[in-house]
Amino acid sequence: MDNVRSLMTKTSQTKNILSNVLGADYDKKFRPNLHGPPVIVTTSILINSFQSSSDSGMDYTVSFFLRTRWVDTRLEYYDPGNHTLTLHSDGVKEVWIPPLYFPDEKSGHFHKLTTENSLLRIYSDGTVLHSARLTLTVSCMMRLERYPMDEQECDMDIESFSYTTDDLILQWAPKADELESLEIRKGLSVAQFTFFAEHTDRKPKTRNYTTGIFSYVTATFILQRQKKMFIMSNYLPSILIVVLSWFSFWINPNSEPARVSLVMTALLTLCTQMNGIQGALPKMAHLKAIDVWMTVCLVFVFAALVEYAVVNYISLQTKQQIRRRQQAIEMLNLPGNKQISFSSNGKTRKRRAQIDTDTLAAAEFRQAVKTEIQVTKGCLSDVNFNVIHTTLKTASYMP
Repeated sequence: MDNVRSLMTKTSQTKNILSNVLGADYDKKFRPNLHGPPVIVTTSILINSFQSSSDSGMDYTVSFFLRTRWVDTRLEYYDPGNHTLTLHSDGVKEVWIPPLYFPDEKSGHFHKLTTENSLLRIYSDGTVLHSARLTLTVSCMMRLERYPMDEQECDMDIESFSYTTDDLILQWAPKADELESLEIRKGLSVAQFTFFAEHTDRKPKTRNYTTGIFSYVTATFILQRQKKMFIMSNYLPSILIVVLSWFSFWINPNSEPARVSLVMTALLTLCTQMNGIQGALPKMAHLKAIDVWMTVCLVFVFAALVEYAVVNYISLQTKQQIRRRQQAIEMLNLPGNKQISFSSNGKTRKRRAQIDTDTLAAAEFRQAVKTEIQVTKGCLSDVNFNVIHTTLKTASYMP
C-alpha cells in the first residue's frame, strides 16, 4: 500500500513539473534564448542500416537515429531526486525542436511502427535530448573512373532550415561527450561495399543563401567496393571468352563454319556482357576501368576473326598460284626427255630435267629449252607463245 502511495505521489509530482514547465508561459513557436545568443544544437548519428547503394541513381539509402541536444532554460525545474522527464511521441509535439533538414535528400520518412519512433528527455537544468529514427535516400555524386576497383566518398549534410547563424548553430558532439558524433552499428554490411572509414568535420560550417547564412554539419562515409563479386561476374567470364576465341587457331582453315561460328559467338557474348555492365551504370562522359577492360577483350576476339580472314585470303591466293602454274606446265608439251614439275602443296618447287642419259648443268638446260621454244615458235600462236614464255620466266626457267 505504501508503494502504491509513493508511486502515485511521484506521478503527481511529474505531472506538476510538466504543467509548470509547459505552462502558459511556454510557447514552442519561439526558440530558446529569444533575442539572445544563438542556440547551440549538438548533433549525433547512429547508423542502423546501410541498405543499398545505387551506381545508376548516384545515391544510397540509410536508416539511422538522429539525436540532437540543446539547452532550453524555459524547461528548467527543481527535482530533489534529479529525475529525468521522458516524453514519448505525443509529448514531443509540445516542445520546441530545432528545424533541421537534409539538403541532399531524395526521399525519406520517419518510422511509425508500432508507434512513432521518437523520444524526448528533459533534464532538470533545461537540457533537452531528442532522438528520432529516419530512413533517407541521399544523393552521392560518385566518381566511377576506376569502377569496379573504386572507393566512393559520400557526404550527408544536416542543416538548419529556418534559423540563421544568429539564432542557431549546429555542431557535432565533442569527442569526450557521451554522445558519439557518428557511430555505426557493429556487424553492419552493405551489398557491394564495405565501410572503409567514416568521419565528421568538427569545424563550423555555414552556407550563404539570399535568405541568410545557415549553419550545417557534414558526415562522410568512405565506401570501398567489394572486388571479389566483380572478378567472378565480369573479369573471369571475359577472360574465358577471349581464350575460347583463340581455339579457332587450331581449327582447319578449310572448316569455315566451325571457325566463324566460334569467333562470332565469342564476339556477341562479349557485346552482350558489355551492354549489361553499361546498363547498370549511369551515362557518363568519361571512361571507366571496366570499359577499358571490355574493349581490350573485344579487340582480342575481333583480332581472331581478322586472323581467319587473312589466313583464308592467303590460302586462296596460294591455291590460285599453284593452279596457274600447273595449267602453264600442261600447255608446255615438250618432247619426252624434258619434264618440269611442282610439289602439290606449293611450299617447295623442284625442277628436273633429263636430256638423254647425261646430267646437264642448269645453264645448259635453260639454253636447250630456249632453243626448242625458238624452233616451235612458228607452230604456236602468238597468244599461246606469250603465255608459255611469261609462265617460264616467272618460274625462273627463262633468264
